[in-house]
Amino acid sequence: MKYGFTEIDWEYVASQLAHEDDNTQAKFLKAFVKECGTWGTQFQVEKQLAGVNHLLADEEKDVLGMLSYKEEAP
Repeated sequence: MKYGFTEIDWEYVASQLAHEDDNTQAKFLKAFVKECGTWGTQFQVEKQLAGVNHLLADEEKDVLGMLSYKEEAP
């Protein structure tokens, strides 16, 4: 048990989230980012996300690349 939860099947949670609409997915990611912001420093967040990035395959990184895409102002 961790944080009051029994074991969470993260692969199942992710598979369900993948089938949700963009509003639901954005809500999840916004909550994730907000929680990361409570860790103390931007460096801690960057270090954690760098660790996650290291565990992803190139194909997974390519798919997730649009999460950090910024449109240029006109």
